[in-house]
Amino acid sequence: MTGPIESKFPLCIALVDLLPALRWGDPRQLGSLLEDPRLPGTWWNDTSLADVTATISAEKVAHRAAQALCAHWPHLTLGVALPNLCFCPEGQEADLRVTIEQAASDAGAEEGVEAVARLVRPLLRPFLIGGRNLMEPIAAASHDESAAEPDQDVRALTDMLVRLIPADAPPATRAAVDTLRAWAQEHPEEDSSTPARDADEQSEATPGGKAGPAAESALLEKPLDALENLINDWGERQLSVAAGRTFGQNRTSLETLGEQFGVSRERARQIQVELEKKLQLWLHSGAGQPFLGHLLAVQELLGPVATETELRELHPVHELAVPALGIPLWQLIASLLPDRTWTSGWLVEGDLDERIEQTRAELTRRCSESAPVWAEVAELLGQLGIREADAEEWLLAVKGFRVTDGHLLPWGRSVNDRAEAVLMLVGRPLAMEDLLARLDDGTALASLRNQIQTDDRFMRRDRDLYGLRRWGGVEYLGIREMIIRELESVGGEAKSEDIVTSLCSQFDVSDKSVRAYLAAPEFERFKRGWIRVAASTETGAADYQPRRDVAQTRRCFQTGQGTWWYRLDVNGEHLRGSGFTIPAGFAAHLGLAPGGRLELSHDVGDIQLVWRNQPSCGSIRPLLERMDAVEGDHVFVAAKDGRLKALRLADEPELNLTDTQRALRLMALSGQVTEKDMPAVLGRRIGLSDATTMDEVLAHLRIRGDKDILELLSEQYEPGLSGTVAPDDEPSVLRKSQPGSTTTPEHSPSDSQPGGNTATAAKPPAKPEFRDPVWDEEIIPLLDEDSEADLIHLAQAVANRGKTAPIFGFELGEGGWQADFAWDQDTAKVAVVPAVQQGRTDPEAERRDAAYRAAGWTIRSVVDWLAHLDELLVLLQDAAPGS
Repeated sequence: MTGPIESKFPLCIALVDLLPALRWGDPRQLGSLLEDPRLPGTWWNDTSLADVTATISAEKVAHRAAQALCAHWPHLTLGVALPNLCFCPEGQEADLRVTIEQAASDAGAEEGVEAVARLVRPLLRPFLIGGRNLMEPIAAASHDESAAEPDQDVRALTDMLVRLIPADAPPATRAAVDTLRAWAQEHPEEDSSTPARDADEQSEATPGGKAGPAAESALLEKPLDALENLINDWGERQLSVAAGRTFGQNRTSLETLGEQFGVSRERARQIQVELEKKLQLWLHSGAGQPFLGHLLAVQELLGPVATETELRELHPVHELAVPALGIPLWQLIASLLPDRTWTSGWLVEGDLDERIEQTRAELTRRCSESAPVWAEVAELLGQLGIREADAEEWLLAVKGFRVTDGHLLPWGRSVNDRAEAVLMLVGRPLAMEDLLARLDDGTALASLRNQIQTDDRFMRRDRDLYGLRRWGGVEYLGIREMIIRELESVGGEAKSEDIVTSLCSQFDVSDKSVRAYLAAPEFERFKRGWIRVAASTETGAADYQPRRDVAQTRRCFQTGQGTWWYRLDVNGEHLRGSGFTIPAGFAAHLGLAPGGRLELSHDVGDIQLVWRNQPSCGSIRPLLERMDAVEGDHVFVAAKDGRLKALRLADEPELNLTDTQRALRLMALSGQVTEKDMPAVLGRRIGLSDATTMDEVLAHLRIRGDKDILELLSEQYEPGLSGTVAPDDEPSVLRKSQPGSTTTPEHSPSDSQPGGNTATAAKPPAKPEFRDPVWDEEIIPLLDEDSEADLIHLAQAVANRGKTAPIFGFELGEGGWQADFAWDQDTAKVAVVPAVQQGRTDPEAERRDAAYRAAGWTIRSVVDWLAHLDELLVLLQDAAPGS
């Protein structure tokens, strides 16, 4: 039912036009079967078949073509491999659905190639005359003789047409050929082939373009009427087979048709074969010639690649239903078009998947050089037979590409590949938010950040700028690492002011932040204004100390064997294969340090942990799939001896669990714990080996930021506890300062002393006139949502009230006593310092607090400042533009 009907000038047809599979064959592999010293190289692609048969004979052409088909395409059916066969009597007697391999095997091992060659020979009949033996030299000819050659071609063509016209051809067809023959004899001196040659050159110059007016005029005015005589002769069975199998894509099975007719499956198949043979005989009879002409005109107008919509809109009658069949006419035509694959809304010459792969390969090659503009893409697709009007829809079928800002980008399946394409188009580093906006594919900002930071193709060029590593340039590793790099570049010692000036000129960092890092203990001040890396301080992972250790880190829990596990609350991003951030305390516990990398193996692969601006872990999707984890599950991960371990507690119906049991499951405890053992068991889980009361446990959970566990335990152990803080509003009272937490020194006489806990009486804050941009640019984005949740809440609350931003990561004096936030003001010096675990004595913290008091500072932990927020707000100055 398939077969190409070429619109080429007959004497220009090559073997590839009769055997479409040769178009996709490798010339090097085909050469051993098809090459002949008497013919040009790859003659099957561009040498006229008339010349080929005149040079080596049609017999040898058929035999070599059969060898190529048997060797390289035995799986193709006769209808696909030899599409024009259906128009020959030999083809009408053959089953075109039989594969080349079956056709060869039916004739036996020795006669297999010859059996296929017998099917190729009828296709060569039109090319047995009019050709030139390529081995004979072309005699020198005068200008007049050379001018007469085109007329000889026309006369040869006329003779060929007379020979090919069947005996029952319509009188109008015979009259047209006689007229052409007479015209050629009466005009021997006119170059009648020039218009045809010009038209052919124009057609080749505009691939994928529309056919000329001749094809449009060949469309029938009433194509349905041309089918009437054919369909009226069909019985009920033939009509059912035609509507259910011959025409259309959703084919009814032979078993269903057999049951409908009350016959076997094989008999239903025979009915279909008989029907399709009669249909082909009718198309090539006098009665079917008008509709065949309509098909040929449609074929030419559609071109190599077209959509169903174009076929439907080609003729107003194509949308109408065919009487007795109940299917639209365009669907019947799509089924009959020669050499057409009709699938997924496309009508394509040859195989759709092969043409898509060819397109994808060409576009990939072109995009590897640069991002081509749309005009170049349309021209390339036109060379592949795709009209510009169909180009965008064709790209959707090809997949893997997207048009952005008038350029074609390779659009891979991973966000990393897509981000690389966007950066290649822009040609410069982008901020993460800008890159996300250009991607515009629904990727979450956190997911994009994690993927970029763990992919070596990308390089962080500034605090929030990312580019491609192959561009080169200086990689930004964070202020601490950049200070060390600056010192190494000048021999290990430098003036602190030079370091500040250099880093602030290269990167978007503030001098306050650089000075705060320079005050850290790892940098030694050996003479006035000069610094170097302290001799006793190593920059490796072993000596890196995070602001909070693993025992103070949210979602980290210790088992009886001493292994610390981190709880991952599974979401859609994890299941789709995105990486995720991990708390600094847990990362440092695993041996990771800023700028470092850790390779771990697990049961189904390997994974990387990388610490650039924050520690992050690659995808654990294979592990989640192996554990059958779903969104909302809690998976606990740990690392030991270079291996990543993961566990998921057995499912338990939520209705059967109390709040306390839910809290225990969040801490990787699935068994029963008695009331008496609760403080000790939970305490060990969060690093309190000597906890004796639930108050100690709850206080430590609060410091860690485990609000979900606190909320579940609050009703039973502390009814007045509120474990949530709205990030954009004033925080509620969490709890009064515990005796064991960081103490608050006496206020100076100038300090305002509001009595009691004023947070509960705070009025709703008025919107400030100015919000210090440093909060949103240099402080809040750098805080970890898991381990520093309380700091984020405090920062949001103070920023929302219009207060000036603090020094982030401040360190006091030569001792380098660290504070989370510090406001070094003329009116009051205020600091937020790390808390001390309840019930423990920390000599270092005591010396730190004493140093701050001696310097006139008011200090509290973040939990205490949240509980006394109004006191903090009174002490802080309002932010103002330019301050």
